[in-house]
Amino acid sequence: MHLSGVVGGASLGPALLAYAGRSTLPKAATLVLWHAAGAGLLVALAASSHLARHTTGMLGKTPHGSLKPLNLALFWPYHAALRTKLGLQRQLSSEPIWNRVTADYYIGAWPSEEALVPAAQLAVLDVTCELPLQVAAPAYLALPTWDTHCPTVEQIEAGVAWSERQVAAGRGVLVHCAHGHGRSAAMLAAILIARGDAADVAGAVAMLVAARPRVRLNARQQAGLAAWLAARKGRQ
Repeated sequence: MHLSGVVGGASLGPALLAYAGRSTLPKAATLVLWHAAGAGLLVALAASSHLARHTTGMLGKTPHGSLKPLNLALFWPYHAALRTKLGLQRQLSSEPIWNRVTADYYIGAWPSEEALVPAAQLAVLDVTCELPLQVAAPAYLALPTWDTHCPTVEQIEAGVAWSERQVAAGRGVLVHCAHGHGRSAAMLAAILIARGDAADVAGAVAMLVAARPRVRLNARQQAGLAAWLAARKGRQ
């Protein structure tokens, strides 16, 4: 299921509670519930297929990886739910935070603390729009993308060029999204193809799955890579 459906469905809970408790709950509690419902519905709408490419800045992600305080305050219910979900999943899952794909490239989930980064002096390529940079990195590139979507053709091309500059400078590169399964896999698949490590998307995905078995590209991400490949061939 895509992000819009998940968040939109979850937003109905606080909305129904607020409506049912409108005459019994304290006004402050009702307002908090309506705020949570409204924030979730806005995220669901923004992450829809028609709007996602134009709304990645809604949560306030800056080029340096921080989240703007005003945006954080407006969407705190979404962030609180997301961090809780990620924390619980990490407690229950046996999957590593990151996996090494080649000598220079790693794929992984959001590194919420320094201990979750595979090595010192590692460049970080971040394809989330909802999670902040929490670690020290000698080089950092944010390519904000909604969950379950694919970076744009322009973002992919920028990520490929940037990551290769980092490798040329002697740094490894960690490509991450929230879970290390979709957005980051699409981005790293493009890098592997551009480097010649894989001949096509199927070959790149096979390399990623061999390193991180839960990698899965959805239809949006496969279409995004196909569009990038077509644009790349058109320039050659």
